[in-house]
Amino acid sequence: MPAAFSLDLDRLLSPPAERILLPAFDTPYNVPVISAVILAAGASSRMGQPKLLLPLGREPLVRLVVRQVLDSGVEDVLVVVGCEHERISAALEGLGVRTALNPHYETGMGSSFRTAVAALAGSSAAMFALADQPLVAAEDYRRVLDAYREHPGGIVSVRYGDVTAPPHLFDAAFFPELAVLEHGARPVLQRHAAETTVLHLAPERLLDIDTPEDYERAKALFSDAR
Repeated sequence: MPAAFSLDLDRLLSPPAERILLPAFDTPYNVPVISAVILAAGASSRMGQPKLLLPLGREPLVRLVVRQVLDSGVEDVLVVVGCEHERISAALEGLGVRTALNPHYETGMGSSFRTAVAALAGSSAAMFALADQPLVAAEDYRRVLDAYREHPGGIVSVRYGDVTAPPHLFDAAFFPELAVLEHGARPVLQRHAAETTVLHLAPERLLDIDTPEDYERAKALFSDAR
């Protein structure tokens, strides 16, 4: 395997630790909650089949990514589902996450942002992640959360070399802008650059699985780590 892609994937593939499942989003003392939103509603048109249900390592892709987000220590996890929502929800059984159905997923990512914001009434901030980025580790998500806690009230954005890509974290003050997006969050990031903390992750972390070739590459990386 090329050195550029030498990652600690044994840790990523380790079985999830046992969790005590609590009622989702239970905040009886009005403690500010940072949520994580995982966008998992797309139709996988470039893959030709539901990519989030494809096996990677020992579990479906969507479960692997959701588990890594959970392992960051975030207080609340919301998964926005759409295409194949029943099968994807079933793949997440036992993880203790919330789901929100986007019935308009075919219109683009903006509809998933609207679905998410409608379900974040109790959140002080939300970290948005993609369900098809398996190489972003729990420690990377934790860095995003920690950066926001150090600089509350703004945005935390991630760059992989020269590329800006999720996860990104937004204070609740930006939720109204997210709710009117047509596609991704780039317009919000551009308007509020002065209010954004930028984290840098290794470029090799940036692998989103859109095509059969992407999937084969991801399988090779995970296979080499075994």
